[in-house]
Amino acid sequence: MKFNNRNVQLGTNVRLGKNVRIGDNTTIYDNVEIGDNTIIANDCVIGEPTNAYYFQEGYQNPETVIGANSFVRSHAIIYAGSTFGEGLNTGHRITVREGARFGAHCLISTMVDIQGNSTFGDYCRLYSNVHICEFSTVGSYVFIFPYTIFTNDSRPPSNYCKGPTIGDYTIITVHSVVLPGVTIGSNCLIGANSVVSRDIPDYSFAVGSPAKVARDIREIGSREKEGSQYPWMYNFERGMPWQGIGFEAWSQQQH
Repeated sequence: MKFNNRNVQLGTNVRLGKNVRIGDNTTIYDNVEIGDNTIIANDCVIGEPTNAYYFQEGYQNPETVIGANSFVRSHAIIYAGSTFGEGLNTGHRITVREGARFGAHCLISTMVDIQGNSTFGDYCRLYSNVHICEFSTVGSYVFIFPYTIFTNDSRPPSNYCKGPTIGDYTIITVHSVVLPGVTIGSNCLIGANSVVSRDIPDYSFAVGSPAKVARDIREIGSREKEGSQYPWMYNFERGMPWQGIGFEAWSQQQH
């Protein structure tokens, strides 16, 4: 139904790995590399030219890379100059602007908007309708839940923009706003509807508008067993590299 080779447009210097499937009505512009066993569904645009294309004579598309074993669902728009490690998984109608850098096994859910020139570690989870501003830095194993917004201009409109920085293993729950230049440490939990206007130290549970540290995250009990729910890696493994062996054993293997 989706893979009939109808109206598939490939630019120059497009490099497709083995067993790549491309859906109908998809356009892949110049200088795109797609790794083995990747699915690009119908009505996608990969390597969308940057703004310079419309005004710069002799423009050349920056290289775009999608790693092996990825799955890009329909109506995704990925701009030129973005890179994704292996195992990318997207929802529908995402937009990723130029200069975004993703590690391996990241999830970008439906209607996520990423404004580019930002970096993400491995196994990030960006759920539906998240907006990530330009110049953001997000660590590995970070969960960002729906309708969260990152901002980068503290005196809008201005020429100085600085996005937030988020540490590894941090969870930002629904409808949160992270203000420009804020650093949220590793292993943090940000409660729903929070406005994070100041730095949050490691292992903090912060909530409110403005968000304030309520307690150490390790004091929050589990509803599934005795003891603490956090750090969450010891209690949750679905889709993580420690699935089946546990976080402790996996961590030891990394050294």
